[in-house]
Amino acid sequence: MSDARTQPLEIRPLMISRVLEVDWADGHTSRVSFERLRVECPCAECKGHSPAEAKTITGKEDVSISDVQPVGNYAIQIHFSDGHNTGIYTWEYLRFLDEEGAGA
Repeated sequence: MSDARTQPLEIRPLMISRVLEVDWADGHTSRVSFERLRVECPCAECKGHSPAEAKTITGKEDVSISDVQPVGNYAIQIHFSDGHNTGIYTWEYLRFLDEEGAGA
């Protein structure tokens, strides 16, 4: 059974405000900055294979999104202006970044 909290209806990268908006089936709209998406990239290169291997990523205040590609029916892959593109952002992770970053 699908959860309306993690079923996206529309995904919009807003280039001027550098925010990714996601409209969810439960009526909520997430707004996550491009910087936060890049800094919190879930790939192994950024997060490592254990907490001890995780990198602290900084200096991404001006990063943009150059492309967003679907990954099956469960995620997107974001291509950033700094050349990074290995992170797979699941619907659950996108919602988590919004809720954890409220006000951030």
